[in-house]
Amino acid sequence: GVALNPATSLTAIEEILHDIDLLLLMTVNPGFGGQTFITNTLPKIQRARQMIDASRRAIFLEVDGGIDLQTTPAVVKAGADVLVAGTSIFGAKDISAACAALKEAAWNATLMEV
Repeated sequence: GVALNPATSLTAIEEILHDIDLLLLMTVNPGFGGQTFITNTLPKIQRARQMIDASRRAIFLEVDGGIDLQTTPAVVKAGADVLVAGTSIFGAKDISAACAALKEAAWNATLMEV
């Protein structure tokens, strides 16, 4: 897999997309937990999904940083397959309930809007 920081362009992976099975997009600057999701990374997630789909390869699109109940729906709708949730899970009083709530938020984001 390949990981890209928020400021790194997707052009950095165009030539190697055929060689990877996972693309991790950071949605915070790496270094410590509990940071706020960088909202202007959503178009990058959408573009990465388009690139992956166009490649016709089985590449997971993983997103890490600021994932919580508020950001999960937008990240899933943008095309992420895998979400990394640190603080929103391990900072919760009830870890099991926090996991269940995030799963539900992700699932609901995949449902067709009427």
